[in-house]
Amino acid sequence: MEPRNFPIERFVTQGGETLDINLVYTVQGELNDRKDNCILVMTSYSATHEDAGDLFASSDVLDLSDYCVVVVNMLANSESSSPSNTPAPFDGPRFPLMTVHDNVRAQHLLVTQELSVDRLRLVMGFSMGGLQTFEWGAQHSDMVDAILPICGAAKISTHNWLFVEGAKAAMLADRDFNGGDYEATPEVGMEAFATVYAGWVFSQGFFREELYREMGMDSVTDVIEFMKGYFGRREPNDLLGMLATWQAANIADNDRFNGDFDAALQAITARAIVMPGGTDLYFRVADSEYEVSRMPNAELRVIESKLGHVAGSGLDPIGKAAMDRAIVDLLNG
Repeated sequence: MEPRNFPIERFVTQGGETLDINLVYTVQGELNDRKDNCILVMTSYSATHEDAGDLFASSDVLDLSDYCVVVVNMLANSESSSPSNTPAPFDGPRFPLMTVHDNVRAQHLLVTQELSVDRLRLVMGFSMGGLQTFEWGAQHSDMVDAILPICGAAKISTHNWLFVEGAKAAMLADRDFNGGDYEATPEVGMEAFATVYAGWVFSQGFFREELYREMGMDSVTDVIEFMKGYFGRREPNDLLGMLATWQAANIADNDRFNGDFDAALQAITARAIVMPGGTDLYFRVADSEYEVSRMPNAELRVIESKLGHVAGSGLDPIGKAAMDRAIVDLLNG
């Protein structure tokens, strides 16, 4: 799947900044003559289209050969427009906040203008991809048959916001970060960032039962090194740009809903399966229960895995099997 570009000139962000942006996306499969076989997949934190492929990889249950799967890279993820690839005056730490709402507005232009698709069979995503999935449901249920948010939420909780703030603070504490105008990678900050993140991305049971050994790691130190390697693929400013998007997530924070969260949830009329992780420390089952109770056509399916947030990434066999079944059920109506 060769990446494609969709440039958008003079895009206006929710914060009022105007700049040219570019969405990088991939297409797997072909649109049929009616163009009604399209599945839209959004990327998660620090992930690209390559990582997102784990979410819909073929299995004994799942075969999407008859569908056209479009994966869109989130803004600030180092592929689409990001602090690291945007020219002045929006380079580096001057890159503007790109909200989830901004991402979906840009994605909607891609789908309707570039691909000429006016009906989506399914919109899905893991983690921050789940945040975008909820936004699609709230804003565009008129053109979406079904949504599948995996280990995500319709808005960030206060506790989740605080975790993200802690990870960000660890990065900013490195004097070499220099307000984002670093001359070389702030290694101390990156290691501190990975250490904070490692303690949250997996569950307490994951560490208690030393399940990291099943992933080829021998110690907690190895888990930290694993996370450091994962985030080391990205520029620190890009990591912070995505964190800013994460912290601002709220499907009601726009001119349509004016902060009315319940009204935004009730607007999600597309069929929905909401899939939190039972041991996820970021997006809690209780929040998903509330969301589903306010959505008119939604079902709650909890991923019962001890891998914490990672359960919905496509890498956990338990989570992948549950996700495959949900995708099939939504496509079959």
